[in-house]
Amino acid sequence: MARALTDADRAGFFRILATADLYLPQVGPPRAGADEARGQTFITGEFAGQTVLPVFTSVEGLAAFSGAYTTTSYTELRQKWPTPQWWLAVNPGYPIDAYLPVEAVEAAARGELEIQTAGEAIVDAMADDPEAASALLDTDEALRAAAARADTAGYVDRLLDARVVVPTARKVADPQEILEEGFPWLMAGVPDAPAIEVFTSAEMFAAAHPDQGPSVTLPFVLLAGVCPQGHALSVNPGIPWGIEVPADQVRSLLLWQPRDGSGEGADR
Repeated sequence: MARALTDADRAGFFRILATADLYLPQVGPPRAGADEARGQTFITGEFAGQTVLPVFTSVEGLAAFSGAYTTTSYTELRQKWPTPQWWLAVNPGYPIDAYLPVEAVEAAARGELEIQTAGEAIVDAMADDPEAASALLDTDEALRAAAARADTAGYVDRLLDARVVVPTARKVADPQEILEEGFPWLMAGVPDAPAIEVFTSAEMFAAAHPDQGPSVTLPFVLLAGVCPQGHALSVNPGIPWGIEVPADQVRSLLLWQPRDGSGEGADR
């Protein structure tokens, strides 16, 4: 799969996906595989307002989200797919990802449909609407209020909807750079526990960086997907209602279940 994308062979990626073993997160203690007789539980999340069912092409990739899993296949998923409105999320939070209607896999495998990665789609949307990309939602007061009432779910819900300011080591001229290996992350924290600083308003950024160094504005959900592995996210550092997202929990934010969602589908 990695080679297919490295060679820009998107159709090849989906042909492999259509026939390979897929790993479906489950609730419970870690177990290698699952007893098929017990059925499967479809654990859903939400990405950019869309309910998705996450699957992974390797056990290693799944480990950041869940210890328990069962093995499935695209054919089995199609047969058991419970809700037409759900999308399939393949390897969420990794460079080799895809978000699409489950039936679209076949068209993509035939080369009839080109599917962008999540990062590519978000960056393209930013480029098409630069004013929206540079605008920040007024989230500070909402986050402060959620923190005051110890409303973790409300805090995360609002954060995931936000556009944030991220300091960089140099000026970023092209938003596409955020998807590239050499992106100029400005590292914070300590060597044993590196972090990326995140600010939810221009005012928060200016207070922490009065020199007004270079920065980039982007959706928080994109940041969670491209943040370097092993780095925490320090949201509004130094502010009483700021938070630190541990490195091992950053990717799981991509499948955060909003407070009004159950997070699970039916057992199958």
